[in-house]
Amino acid sequence: MELAFQNFTELLAVFEAERGKLARKERNLEEYHRQLNFETAKGRRALEKDRATLEAEIARVEGMVVRPEDWVRLNIGGQPFETTRRTLTAAMDVAPASYLGAMFSGRHEVRMQRDTEGRVYIDRDGFMFTYILNFLRRYSSGNENAAFEILALPETQRKVMREELEYYGLERAVFPPVSFSINVAIFSPGPEMLSERSGLGAVVLPENQGVL
Repeated sequence: MELAFQNFTELLAVFEAERGKLARKERNLEEYHRQLNFETAKGRRALEKDRATLEAEIARVEGMVVRPEDWVRLNIGGQPFETTRRTLTAAMDVAPASYLGAMFSGRHEVRMQRDTEGRVYIDRDGFMFTYILNFLRRYSSGNENAAFEILALPETQRKVMREELEYYGLERAVFPPVSFSINVAIFSPGPEMLSERSGLGAVVLPENQGVL
């Protein structure tokens, strides 16, 4: 009886040892699966990031590639220019009445006047158009200071530029209208108000937008 109990105890110890081994193996296997899932998810995220980067690069390259039908050759007052439809139709979000945007939208091909070399002819100031085209190029690329070159012109040239911009329907894009605000207005006495009517004055809007 005592021998049988001893054998049972030994068997129980062996059983417990084997069960411990199996439990350790199970924990190791679970840890392996967790690590495998982590590495798989990590690899999946890295793959998705690489794919997004590649798609962005492809989009950038495609944006730089101009199809032959999108090239535009211009003759502005005798001065030749070459650009793209994408550039000429830029800024329509802020200047929907853009003459260039409408002309090169693809709906008015047959109405375009061309010179002997096949360039689209527009009888306007070619020198000023250089600034306008540079503005559109910068605007189409997302440059927030696209109009800085025009805004830096001397006052006399800026007046001429406003006429050109008005013709092309782009004045609002370069010189957006300023809403009146009492906080930004400057009060100054009018020429007839300096003596007897000193209590009255004129309201000068900012950026030479006018006088009230």
